[in-house]
Amino acid sequence: MKAKTISISALFLCMPMSLLLAQNTQDTLKGEKKIDEVKIIGNTKKSSESNIIATQRKSAEIIERVGAAQLSKQGVGDVATAVTKATGTVKQEGGNTISVRGLLDRYNATTMNGLPIPSDDPENKNIDLSLLKTDIIDYISLEKVFNPRLLGDFGGANINIVSKEYSGKGFITLGMESGYNLQNSKTDKFLLQDGPNYFGTKVQKVPANALAAYNYKTSWNFKDAFGPSMTMPINTGLNLQAGKSFKLGEQGRLNTYAYAGFNNDFTYREGSEGQFGRETMFKEYNKVQKYSYTTNTTGMLNLFYKINSNHQLKWITNYIHSTNQEAKIYEGKIRDYAEDGGAYVRRADYKVTNTLVNQLGGDHKLTDKFSINWIAGYNYLNSQRPDRITNTLVSNGDGSYSATRESGLNNRYFDNLDDKEYTGNLTLNYNLNDQAKIAAGYQGRFKERKFLSRQMDFKWRNDVSDPIRITDPNNVDAIFNSYNYAKGFFDITSSFGLSTELQPIIYNGNQDVNSGFANIDYKFSDKFMAQLGVRYDRVKQFIEWNVNYYTPINEIEKVYNKFLPAFNLKYSINDKQNIRLAASRTYTLPQLKEMAPYIYVDVTETTQGNYYLKPSDNNNLDLKWEYFPKSGEVISLSGFGKYIQNPISRTLINSSDQFLSYLNAGDWAYVYGIEAEIRKDIFNFGNGSKLYTFINATYMNSKAELDADKVAKDTYNPLSGNSLFTVSFDTKEDKLQGAADFVGNANLGLNHKWNSGSELDLVASYSYVGSYIYSIGSLGSGNIEQKPINMLDFTAKLRFKNNIDFGISLKNLLNPEIKRVQQNLLNSETYNFKRGQIIGVNVGYKF
Repeated sequence: MKAKTISISALFLCMPMSLLLAQNTQDTLKGEKKIDEVKIIGNTKKSSESNIIATQRKSAEIIERVGAAQLSKQGVGDVATAVTKATGTVKQEGGNTISVRGLLDRYNATTMNGLPIPSDDPENKNIDLSLLKTDIIDYISLEKVFNPRLLGDFGGANINIVSKEYSGKGFITLGMESGYNLQNSKTDKFLLQDGPNYFGTKVQKVPANALAAYNYKTSWNFKDAFGPSMTMPINTGLNLQAGKSFKLGEQGRLNTYAYAGFNNDFTYREGSEGQFGRETMFKEYNKVQKYSYTTNTTGMLNLFYKINSNHQLKWITNYIHSTNQEAKIYEGKIRDYAEDGGAYVRRADYKVTNTLVNQLGGDHKLTDKFSINWIAGYNYLNSQRPDRITNTLVSNGDGSYSATRESGLNNRYFDNLDDKEYTGNLTLNYNLNDQAKIAAGYQGRFKERKFLSRQMDFKWRNDVSDPIRITDPNNVDAIFNSYNYAKGFFDITSSFGLSTELQPIIYNGNQDVNSGFANIDYKFSDKFMAQLGVRYDRVKQFIEWNVNYYTPINEIEKVYNKFLPAFNLKYSINDKQNIRLAASRTYTLPQLKEMAPYIYVDVTETTQGNYYLKPSDNNNLDLKWEYFPKSGEVISLSGFGKYIQNPISRTLINSSDQFLSYLNAGDWAYVYGIEAEIRKDIFNFGNGSKLYTFINATYMNSKAELDADKVAKDTYNPLSGNSLFTVSFDTKEDKLQGAADFVGNANLGLNHKWNSGSELDLVASYSYVGSYIYSIGSLGSGNIEQKPINMLDFTAKLRFKNNIDFGISLKNLLNPEIKRVQQNLLNSETYNFKRGQIIGVNVGYKF
């Protein structure tokens, strides 16, 4: 291996001020003698561990929160990792989505200060939470139990991110970070696509006359991102935070907080992937190399204007520019093309996302009994895949490679997604007396989505003799270039065939939800209180499409009326113990992408939408016991159950091309389980120093009906006389897709404080995710099972009296194999990689 030098770059960003948000979620709280809300007075931090647990103890609803203070000690830098520290949550391998209590992405919802925020990926319902930095939040509320003020479209949890509200003396903090994945040392070169730049700001456009001439300015060949300097791929980051509180007039106060930051990440992985049938190999890549480079540029501004003790306004705006660049090389076998080996597939994928979230809200106490809370938002998201590259080469057996002649295996691809959403909440609160409080309101969300994609296929013509041979499989420029095109050696066609017009594949959609809700909190005694309520959602989904194959219809509109009752009961055994019971009904909508009959082709799997997909209805039951030994401590035990009607799953359909689609695979599914949580001080050393732990675990059992006749019936089209999809399930019942039997987190921490004012935090964090079904089998192929994963992290953070912070993090110390196995006669591995161990350092200075 060539010698390399390590360099750590200090990155400087200059960007417009922009964005985030913050509306306090309204938790109904138990007072000493009457129902009231908890008030955060003075400089008490909402994100502190003691306040987080105190709010949980007093709330009429079952809530679970993870505060910024706890996350800082654990060295958690993004919301996705933060959410996995909560009970019963799992980040899905191979993607950027979260499952809660065994329910996948589509069964969950993400909000910021109570308002929905857009997904950065049309494949998913929720935003990639790793894009959101924990520096900009007060806490994360994992709302697993429905109440009528929440969005009705969730079954697992509503993940509400509460933006930071700063009050106090003015400050400016400069932070720098650096890290290195030890796995990156396994490669001499860090290969990336030609075109994108370091900050992720450069985007390629579809070339003019893309089908009539060879006008591509970027190379097919992967470049070495660090040659010829031979610098190692070091992760770097820089952020700047500032906050100040201004007094305005006699009673007014303006609290401000701003954040700007940039960070990147280099990751190299090597392993294997495959796609198999019952006794058939479709694709078997025994050597796969993946080079990944991501960037995140975030800016935000939060303004809270307290007019007086009765009125407050807030404006939050948040902008995120993120990129994900991947260069992947697959070597192995492909059925029909290279069944004995010699296949060489290259894939370069570049995703660029711009997300803007704006919110304006207010809280107004009009009388001692009557108050109004309102917040309105506008979200805009643009996501592009500019110039994705795919090449399929086959070895000639003499050390050379040639491009395959088949259509679609050598291509360049561009897509664009625009998402606009207007959303708002209005809540009226009225205290009838010391025992009763009512709340009623309106919520609306109006989403408009436009998606288009263009693919240019490069096909070596059949009437031309042998394709050009290359000895370096990365030198695809020697095959597809302007000279060979002018000679007529290959054609450039679109997804619609040979034409001079580059016609896009499109789908456009609208989703409008108008909601009304009402609930009452009633205190029967000092020990027993109840919250009863109902929500009504009127949902309209419309989608139209133009794809490159025949469909009997090209648009569809669906309207649903959903009545969602809920109750929460709380009995206080004493000042330190509560018993809670909750029941509710919610639903899960199909996503617009899941309904559009658009075919998305990846290297090892292909998905197609289903416009006959129906919503799921979720019936939920929770029972919880809580014990609060002292401030900042909690021990709890919960039981939960969910019965789902018309569950949605991603399933292999009957097709020659091994397509996956989204189906109501059966009439029912259920999941039930037990959750336990302990946050406890083990030993106090005096002077505020302590040894502590927080542990949580979830055991689940699930089952889902698999009914092939139902799928055929649900997707039957009377115009064509055929079903859109048919399936051949391997069994009539199986576990729920994505539901691990056991999930656990264990953390041991030491907090030491010196008399000088300096402070040290040491935290070791262990996580375990049990096996679960990654995808449901069909045609005898068998389920694909994700094997158990063990993870161990360690962080150390030292805060000096002179306003300097220094931290060290060691992540993924166990570095387990991330393995999926197909449960059939072949018992083949479909996925096997390691993430790599990451060493990181960070330093901050507060001015």
